[in-house]
Amino acid sequence: MAELDYPVKRPDTCAPLQISIGNVPLSLFIREETLLGPALRRYREFAQNSANGFPVHLNEPETRTKMGEFSYLLDDAKLILGSRGAKFYGVRHEYALDSLLRILLTMVLLPQRGFLLHGATVVRDGRAYIFFGRSGAGKSTVASLSPEGSVLTDEISLLRYSDGCWQAHGTPFWGEFRAAGINRLFPIAGLYLLKQANDDRAESLSLKEALRALLPCVLFFTAEKRAHETLLQTLMGLTEEIPCHRLHFRRHAEFWKVIAA
Repeated sequence: MAELDYPVKRPDTCAPLQISIGNVPLSLFIREETLLGPALRRYREFAQNSANGFPVHLNEPETRTKMGEFSYLLDDAKLILGSRGAKFYGVRHEYALDSLLRILLTMVLLPQRGFLLHGATVVRDGRAYIFFGRSGAGKSTVASLSPEGSVLTDEISLLRYSDGCWQAHGTPFWGEFRAAGINRLFPIAGLYLLKQANDDRAESLSLKEALRALLPCVLFFTAEKRAHETLLQTLMGLTEEIPCHRLHFRRHAEFWKVIAA
């Protein structure tokens, strides 16, 4: 899905770009026009006015990392996360901004029973089906074989427990299919670990097998022990409530018949 390129209204120079991803409100303070324009277009579906957006300041004069702050270096860009906001340094283009936002969200979602997963989310009959796997597993293939308008995201899925159930949220983080993302959420029907094969069939995974399959596909950027324990508890809660399968599929849409069976 190609990115549309039509004029978008710019906020005041002192006002932040306010967006919400996975019901996480963010206020992006972007001074450079070369970054602001692409960001407005890339995240326009996720624009949301909020007085309580978590502040994210881009490319301001760098300060020392304080005790208790999380830091992450990505090529020439850097993220510093504190309890009252985040700072991005060295952001030269929209792709670096996008990458740092993913890292930020993994940390913000962690205590809220949420996480990002390498997976395509497709909506069918009002419920979300998540097809996950490492690079080359077939996420973009599944997206391309799905009905128009049904792809919630084709590369990075956002899963979060809220309102008494597990839900999948649209994200602006696209892959090869370039699904620009829809800012909606749907209850999760099932998780499917992709495996390309010569036939179409789904086999149930045990809780242990599901955890082992999910862990390598979760976006996670900290080695802190307590964070890993929190993530594991979150994934255990997910697999106890949502069925997880290994989906053997050929490169055509017939795999839906296996899922619907």
